[in-house]
Amino acid sequence: MKKKIISLLTVLLCLTACGGMDENYSQYLEEIPTYSPAVSALSAVSPEPGTLVLSWTLPAGELAQSVEIVVKASSSSEESVELDLITTHTFTGLELQGYEFSVYTKDIFGNRSIPVTHTFTPIPGREG
Repeated sequence: MKKKIISLLTVLLCLTACGGMDENYSQYLEEIPTYSPAVSALSAVSPEPGTLVLSWTLPAGELAQSVEIVVKASSSSEESVELDLITTHTFTGLELQGYEFSVYTKDIFGNRSIPVTHTFTPIPGREG
């Protein structure tokens, strides 16, 4: 009987001691940062070999301030293009190979959204 009472008291003590733990992280719950939302409907058209016209839909709201496109031709080759809030951009002079495009929106503080990534080939009819 004593063991049950001691076990019960120990459990009650632990539960009451952990009750104030919410104060340790409450600031993070109340001050959740809001980042720029992602673009949608990323697509590309190749009007001629070596050219890609990327297009996307901007998110609703006023958080997004600019667009950034990161282009990877291979694992060692990466280029970044910073744009105003537009919905299309043309890349020219591309080789006839697959390119990975990651499109981000950025907020006023420069925080990136999650990327929308797709691989396109600058050959008419074989973009996707």
